[in-house]
Amino acid sequence: MRQIHPNHTIIVNWSRRGFGCRKRCSYCQWRSSPHLPHGAQAADAVTAFITQCKKSFITISGGADPLYRLDENRIALLEMIGTIRDAGYRTRLITREIDAITSVKDELAQVSISLDAETLAQVEHHRHQWRGLDVEYSLVLPPIPQETITRLMPQYKALQQRIRGRLALRENLNSIFPLDPGSFMPGDRQLVFVPKKLCLNSRYLLSTPFAGHELIQDAAPMAQYLMYQQGIYLFGGFVKHLIDPLAHSDYGDIDLIVLDTNVITELETKFGYQFTATSPTGTYPSYYQGQPTKAGKPLQVILLNSPSDAFRFVFNAQYDIDRVLYTNGAFHFDPAIGEQTTLHGITSKLAATAPGPQDRTLFQFGRDQVELRHKVKLLRKGFTINPTPTSS
Repeated sequence: MRQIHPNHTIIVNWSRRGFGCRKRCSYCQWRSSPHLPHGAQAADAVTAFITQCKKSFITISGGADPLYRLDENRIALLEMIGTIRDAGYRTRLITREIDAITSVKDELAQVSISLDAETLAQVEHHRHQWRGLDVEYSLVLPPIPQETITRLMPQYKALQQRIRGRLALRENLNSIFPLDPGSFMPGDRQLVFVPKKLCLNSRYLLSTPFAGHELIQDAAPMAQYLMYQQGIYLFGGFVKHLIDPLAHSDYGDIDLIVLDTNVITELETKFGYQFTATSPTGTYPSYYQGQPTKAGKPLQVILLNSPSDAFRFVFNAQYDIDRVLYTNGAFHFDPAIGEQTTLHGITSKLAATAPGPQDRTLFQFGRDQVELRHKVKLLRKGFTINPTPTSS
């Protein structure tokens, strides 16, 4: 049986402060990573890393974009490519900086262009400049169920034909839905599927060498825990994602209510989170912020005393589309709004002020500012907000 060796990837960030990439992709796992380098890695660290590779190529990737501000970072990039070449390996580079590819193409064996609307619009303009270079295109799939991806396959096939090159569909690391590529991929060598396990089994050089599973939080196992563990109540953007993952594929922090601090301890031990109390000692409810030690989604946790308080907290949100929670494998809707009204609002991105008086006894001081920030977030996500109270 042929042995499959892991990819070896150097994660670069030429910026000594901040993040050297002009994009803010919802699936990015690196921007907040404490292991991301700041500035170029030393040649001896690069050499020690790449000589462990049992393939013929080394990938330079982000993290930040390898070709970001190339006029400033060209020397560092070429030195890294030279180190790779001197060790007997070829260089593959992943980028969105499509304008900069031509000036370094003679140094590379392959370029993988990460597609979005901006880069796609530039492909035809630059294609003639890439003759002699192996060019691949990659597209990160939205974190949606397989049946939805199956329905979208004709669009991905049309995209591959438009770019006239190999298109790699990459499984989204934030996806909580299992994918079986054999049941939806066409078997075309020009349209291929890259599973998240490839990233999780790869080797990475950031500030120090890591295996992928040491660095990257696979969202699926944690989501299963949060969705089916007794005593956890999910609400907010993650629940909207569960209801309509295509309309709400981009979820940020995961909001949850717990009834016991043992859940917080389990999230620390099982999934590597570090929690900080964000509410004054002795106040009720108690708030905690969980930051992943791996690249992953932050958690916003509220500690309450009882299931009835969890329902009361969520069912007094300012807008109708927020009055739904998910616990132990089931959705629960505020009877004052109604399930169908809530589902329609979430799917259509139509929010209305919830009817009746709002019980604020479980909310902390400063709730007005919290609700104002939430309104701004909804508007940025494309919601239309009706100030007239909804009716069931």
